Amino acid sequence: MITKKDEDGFSLIEVVIAILVLTTGLLGTAAAITYALEFGSISRNVTSAKSVIVSSIEEIETLRNSRRLDFKQFANVGGVDNNGVPNQFKGFSTGIKPVSLIPGPDGVNGTDDDLMARKPDGTLFEDNGQIRSGYMRQITITNLSDTLKKVEIKVQYLGRAGKSGEITGTSYLNDETRTNR
Repeated sequence: MITKKDEDGFSLIEVVIAILVLTTGLLGTAAAITYALEFGSISRNVTSAKSVIVSSIEEIETLRNSRRLDFKQFANVGGVDNNGVPNQFKGFSTGIKPVSLIPGPDGVNGTDDDLMARKPDGTLFEDNGQIRSGYMRQITITNLSDTLKKVEIKVQYLGRAGKSGEITGTSYLNDETRTNR
């Protein structure tokens, strides 16, 4: 025999508890997705910052290997020795500067003219459209001996909650030119 009690459905309290459990689970899932998206963006920014460091170091080595700059010219502004060299060089910028997408008129990234462009008449103007948004770079070159220099590239990037993160890469440059590897 079936009683009325056996035919009853869910009570209102059971339904409210089920909705509460489901809502808690959905909120946890939404928080996890938000966290994953935020750290995915930060990871992408760190990877791009590393790319800026590696490309800067490779460019400096190429300038040396191609003999476009003499070893004694690898220095920051104010420390360049241009005596007896065919191409005059002003040096790498001091301080942290915006990362430019293309080098300035001197053809070298990381110098003070990076955000400058030439008009058809040859005059220079500031071209802020060439900035790699969200990234700043500082190149520091230190003489360790007559034949060895330390090259330190520091890059700031957008980090968590709008704060900036920072990553530094260090390389050493000797006065031996490599023509092949």
